[in-house]
Amino acid sequence: MSATLSSTTESVRCRHFGTCGGCSLQDKSYEAQLVLKKDKVLAALAGIAGLPEPAVLGSPDPWNYRNKMEFSFGDVYPPVEGRWLKLGLKPKGRWYEILDLQECHLPSLEAAKLLSSVRQWAEREKVPPYNAHKKEGVLRHLVIREAKNRPERMVVLVTTNGQIPQPSFIEAVLSSYPATTILLGSNSKASDTAISDSMAVLMGPGSITETLYFPDGAVDYRISPQSFFQTNTRGAEALYGLLRSWTRELESGLILDLYCGGGGIALSLAAAARKVVGVESNSSAVADAKSNAERNGFANCEFYCAAVELILPSLLDMRPAAVIVDPPRAGLHAKATAALLEIAPPLIFYVSCNPDSLGRDLKILGPRYAVERLVVADLFPHTDHVETIVRLVRR
Repeated sequence: MSATLSSTTESVRCRHFGTCGGCSLQDKSYEAQLVLKKDKVLAALAGIAGLPEPAVLGSPDPWNYRNKMEFSFGDVYPPVEGRWLKLGLKPKGRWYEILDLQECHLPSLEAAKLLSSVRQWAEREKVPPYNAHKKEGVLRHLVIREAKNRPERMVVLVTTNGQIPQPSFIEAVLSSYPATTILLGSNSKASDTAISDSMAVLMGPGSITETLYFPDGAVDYRISPQSFFQTNTRGAEALYGLLRSWTRELESGLILDLYCGGGGIALSLAAAARKVVGVESNSSAVADAKSNAERNGFANCEFYCAAVELILPSLLDMRPAAVIVDPPRAGLHAKATAALLEIAPPLIFYVSCNPDSLGRDLKILGPRYAVERLVVADLFPHTDHVETIVRLVRR
């Protein structure tokens, strides 16, 4: 599989490059970025014998690809006359400051307009930003979620107490951004997170729907404010489509999807498998997965809310044709790895967001499994993040 390359050279587009902690590779051509990511994966997998030559799967959209962004509020210090609030991202290496973002080429083009409008609204209404040192203030985060294949967009304002002038906030959003739903969240904890303890819907249904298209069908996904969905929609279509094609190569059987989140992978495989069972410890994500299965009419999908390492031995007793693992950055839990080694299903499809933990896990699985296929996938252009998909076959 060859890389999807949209251009031969890339120039620095953003005025914040070098200061913002986001696009660290923006000054390199996209081809050079893919080479760097391939080399990064191979360096992390050094010492693993018999690796095939990696295929490289580039992002279909190098720009404006992100369907989710979390922006932070902060106060202006030292004070500047006429300005007392910032809204943007964290500067590189300075986690207690806010870069007042004027442009960003990762989400839709309208995102910068939304930031400007919300910034003006907060200053006009005198709603103070949260100060992490003093532990006082109201405004904490502004989160956007965007469907790329449908005209649906979500805006979530995270505050300490939910006390804001709501009508004027809704007006500020709609005047600059095509939101189809707006929510207000509250997070009174000291931790700097955009996750809300409670959520109120100010406008619209409180969720958005995205559709992923594959050569042989499509799948709809309901996305709630705090559910997980791959950040690069069209990159996810390519990644899930790859797993879908691998699944179609198997004789009809059971597929286990471990760390399944909101069911992104499981639902994309439903039409290619006899049955798919997903496991996820986040209850809201499991609820999304079940809702999405019902929405698509997939009666062959089941989802369980449980810790993978605890439920895996009993699921492996069902003798799946293949097990898909998409763990967090830390990689597989030691008990999960032990269960896979003991019962040894015929195939493991490992989706990794961290080459280092992937290398560790592949070495542990090495006595029972060989790497049959290796794909380096870029879902985060202009950043140093890389996804790796490995097809492991039982020895």
